[in-house]
Amino acid sequence: MQSHPPVERVAGARRRVLLARAVRVLVTLAIVVAVAVAVRAQWTAVRDTITSLQLWALLMSAACVFVGMGAAVRAWQHALGAIGYPIPAFDAARCYLVGQLGKYLPGSVWAFVLQTELVRRAGVSRAAGFVAVLVTVGLSTTAALVVGLLGLPALFDVSRAAAIGVLVLVPISLVCAYPPILTRLVDLVLRVLRRPPLEHPLTMHKIGLALAWCAVSWVLYGIHLWLLVSSVDGVRLSSIPQCIGALALGMCAGVLVFVAPSGIGVREAVVVAALTPFTGSGPALGLALASRLVFTLCEVAAGVTAAVSGSRGLRNALVHERSRAAPALRPESG
Repeated sequence: MQSHPPVERVAGARRRVLLARAVRVLVTLAIVVAVAVAVRAQWTAVRDTITSLQLWALLMSAACVFVGMGAAVRAWQHALGAIGYPIPAFDAARCYLVGQLGKYLPGSVWAFVLQTELVRRAGVSRAAGFVAVLVTVGLSTTAALVVGLLGLPALFDVSRAAAIGVLVLVPISLVCAYPPILTRLVDLVLRVLRRPPLEHPLTMHKIGLALAWCAVSWVLYGIHLWLLVSSVDGVRLSSIPQCIGALALGMCAGVLVFVAPSGIGVREAVVVAALTPFTGSGPALGLALASRLVFTLCEVAAGVTAAVSGSRGLRNALVHERSRAAPALRPESG
C-alpha cells in the first residue's frame, strides 16, 4: 500500500508544532523554577523589600504604567496611520490592550497574533495589521535600545558582551527605522505575504511620532521602577537614568526571548543586575518581582476594561463611523 505524502507532511508538521510547544513549556518551567529558587535563597530580603513598599509608591508606579501603556497605544495608532489605516484612539486602545494579554501565553508572539486579528474589526486587513504589528515592535525595540543606553554603565558591569551587543544594535535599529529603508522592509514583508506594496512610502512625520511615543512609554516604565526603588532605598534622582535604562533593556530582552511568557525571568535578571550595586541582590530581586506584579495587574486591568468596553453600542457612541478606516481600504480577510 502506497503512503500518502500529504498525510505524512501533515503528521510531520503536527509533530514539529507539538515539539515547539513542549520546548516552550519546558523553557518556561525552567525559568519559573530558577526564579523560585532565587526567591527562596533570598526570601527574607525579598519579603522585607516587598512588604516595605509604601502605598504612595505603588499607586504612583501603577499610574506611570497606565500612562506608559497609553503612550504605547499612541505609537501603535501612528504605525497604523503610517501604512494607510488610520483608526480612532478608542479602537486602537482596544486592539492593543486586549491583544497585550496574549503575551502571558507561552510564546509571547500570541500578543501580536491577537492584535492582528482584533484590528480587523476596525477595518484593517489581516496583512496590514500584521505589518503594523511588525513596524510597532521594530520601533519599540529601537526606542528601547536607545533609551537603554542610560543603563549601559550597569550593563557593562554585568556583561561586557551584552553591553557591546546593545551598542552594535542601536545604529542598526536606527537605520532600519529610517522611513525609506523601513518602507523597503515593509514592502518585502508584503511581497512574502503575496500582498501589494504600500501605496505611499512611510513618512518621517508618522514614523517619528510613533518612535517618539515608544520612547515616552519606555521612560514612563522606567520611572515606575524608580518610584518602587525610592520607596525602599530613598529618593535619589541620580538613579533615574539607571532605572529607565534597566527596565527598557530588560523588557526588550524579554520580547526577544519570545519562548518565555511576557519575558518572565529575563526582564528580572536585567533589572536585578542593574539594581544590585546600590540596593543589594535580595532587595533588587524583591523590587524586580514587585515591578512585575504591578505591571501584570495594570495590563490585566487595562485589557479587561478594554474588552468590556468593546460593545458595539458603546463603540458607536464614542467613535464616529466616518473616523474609522474606509470600506475601500478593507481587503479580503485572507
